[in-house]
Amino acid sequence: MQNYVLFINRRVCLARRMDNIRVASIQWKLQAWSDTDAFFEEIAYQVRTAREDYRADLCVFPEYVAAGFPGGWPEITQWENFLSALATEQQLWIVGGSIPHERDGGIYNVCCIVGPNGKIHRQEKLHITPWEKNAWNMQGGSDFSVIDIGKCTIAVAICYDVEFPEQIRALADAGCELLCVPYCTDDNHGHHRVTRCALARAIENTMFVVSSGCVGSLRRCPGFAHHYARSVIATPCDIGFPAEGIAAQAEPQQSQCLVAELDMNLLRKNRDHGTVSPRKDLRRELFSGLG
Repeated sequence: MQNYVLFINRRVCLARRMDNIRVASIQWKLQAWSDTDAFFEEIAYQVRTAREDYRADLCVFPEYVAAGFPGGWPEITQWENFLSALATEQQLWIVGGSIPHERDGGIYNVCCIVGPNGKIHRQEKLHITPWEKNAWNMQGGSDFSVIDIGKCTIAVAICYDVEFPEQIRALADAGCELLCVPYCTDDNHGHHRVTRCALARAIENTMFVVSSGCVGSLRRCPGFAHHYARSVIATPCDIGFPAEGIAAQAEPQQSQCLVAELDMNLLRKNRDHGTVSPRKDLRRELFSGLG
């Protein structure tokens, strides 16, 4: 009888979560890894913890998550194959932060996104910061995509990208419901630029936004001496959502697995019947000839 009751409760729980997605943002501590196995073991540990302990459906890592990797950066195929196997093993989606990748004679900041079936997607950072241009002569990508992950549709905007409302509006128009923002900022100013823009994009586009930042210090990796982060899971500011538009926020400057359960059905209803609908009510014809 006891087992039967537990089974019924589990069914009720699963039914209640049909329109929900549980997300985990990994606020990642950068360090100089002694060997490649140690790095990959820590990534795997964080994903398994997010999935097995917190039942996350989606796990998001920060921009430049592999800074401190022995000998430089992992090869993109090595990184993708590892994430693909891990996502398949744990049966969840992983937004694998980002790493630099050289192609066609240029260097790009690339996020690898993988799902339970092991299929690999790539999203390049579109807007490159002055530091990335000066230090690495990095180039911006030109394509963006929206990915259907079953429970919702997601897209990735890497760090600086979230500071461009036009890019995120285009993603929302293409169907994005949940925006993932891997970021890496060296100081409090940069962190607030990214975070406040993430909060604004959630309101402007009636979407959820999950940011994931880096903390820690790397002495032997130029450009990565200091980091500041307080990752956030943002919502619209409307009835049914937190009034301040924050579902969860990490402790500053601490490694953490930040988790929140997001109601996709509520979001979709709010897109059609919210107190305000900025994306729908925008008078686009007034601004189409500008810029």
